[in-house]
Amino acid sequence: MPLPDISNHPSLDKERVAELIEQTAHDSSLFARLYSLFKDEGQTLIKDIVEGLEANDRSALHDAIHKVKGSSAAMGASRIYELSSTAIGICRNDGDIGDLTELPTLLETEYASYCQEAKQYLGQR
Repeated sequence: MPLPDISNHPSLDKERVAELIEQTAHDSSLFARLYSLFKDEGQTLIKDIVEGLEANDRSALHDAIHKVKGSSAAMGASRIYELSSTAIGICRNDGDIGDLTELPTLLETEYASYCQEAKQYLGQR
């Protein structure tokens, strides 16, 4: 099962980001903190995925990708979520983890895209 074509998905789910900001009376400081954590954690998780691939460690891969999936859902990172959802399926269903070799590069690209788009929401009050 190859990774999905995510070109038709928005990088950022505007409704989800608006919900995050609305939860704090339209103060985007919470979103700014979550954004920072998401951005930093993303780099760590991508490294964990690379290490899991290099070690052919399905369990480590699953754990790292599962964290990516959860945080991307919470932050409205649609493309990252779609990639990680499919990757989780590959790990869980004994799929060919060779299908995940491009995942780190794709995630790096999508984290950068999301972060660029999310900057417009930082500092809103």
